Amino acid sequence: MNFFDFSLRDIAIDLGTSNILVISKDSGIILKEPSILALNQKNMNVVATGKKAQDLLDKTPDTLKMIRPFRDGVIADYKYTLYLLKDVIKKAGKQFSFRKPRVLVGVPVKVTEIECMAIEEVLIQAGASEVLIIYEPVASAIGLGIDVLKPEGNAILDIGGGRSQFAVVSLGSVVSGSAIKVGGNYFNQKIIEYLKRRLNFGINISVAEDLKIDLGCATPLVAELITQIRGIDTMTGVPRNITVTSKDIKRAMEKPLELIMESVIFALANTPPELLSDVLKNGIHIVGGGALIRNIDNLVFEVTGVKTYISEEPFDTVILGMQKIINNLEMYKDTLM
Repeated sequence: MNFFDFSLRDIAIDLGTSNILVISKDSGIILKEPSILALNQKNMNVVATGKKAQDLLDKTPDTLKMIRPFRDGVIADYKYTLYLLKDVIKKAGKQFSFRKPRVLVGVPVKVTEIECMAIEEVLIQAGASEVLIIYEPVASAIGLGIDVLKPEGNAILDIGGGRSQFAVVSLGSVVSGSAIKVGGNYFNQKIIEYLKRRLNFGINISVAEDLKIDLGCATPLVAELITQIRGIDTMTGVPRNITVTSKDIKRAMEKPLELIMESVIFALANTPPELLSDVLKNGIHIVGGGALIRNIDNLVFEVTGVKTYISEEPFDTVILGMQKIINNLEMYKDTLM
């Protein structure tokens, strides 16, 4: 592996369940699109990817099928992942006139060797000249400005769209960690189920997403939030409006949050004592879209007793960390898998 081959154009790709982000060495984020494909319902041919796919699905949902080819940080459908990544690398390449970039990609903790090999293989087939792999929590820590190369423990909680992961990072690697298939999408599912079960009211996924953003909270709010939504009365099938409160959404989100907290406690319990003392001193840093849930830091503190911080750029922490890595590959070579 030649870190000083300047003929290579280095980019980093964050393969999120909800969105794909691409960044280069010397630019900001050059691509940010939904991680989806729109397929023709009749013949299952790909009609569009990314933003174009989302626009088409919003306009003509009955004639199209949506596919998320990778979930929870790993490949769920190889064929469509390859199609999507070819498109992503092609779009990124247009901005810099390069053909085969070297790609740094993040993977979740607890990923298997086979899953890593599949990610590397699909990126090579999609147009990468070489693939470098790093654990996402390590990239997040670097994105937060933490010196991950020191023999000191730092804790990262990443609540993403398809999964949540917690890791204690030291000496450029993950010392202890946990990952569960619980994230923003699962919150949405639980909100839909709660309203149907408790209020006999049906909503779609986009309304659930709005409720999560507008009313979602991890602990009770001082001032309750209220909004009105339109949906279907599941008893009569007739459209109607109802009022929903932050208390309703908190109840709907309780189980997913409980599962995430259990995974945090599990990882902390398996952290070496000397690094656990570092975590108690340095705190837990929350990244990912779930970092924006109201009072999520309070909940983590209540459960763990560890002071907790919210990333200033929770959606972009991983990709910004990867940008630092591709700009300093020799320095960070020991963080790569």
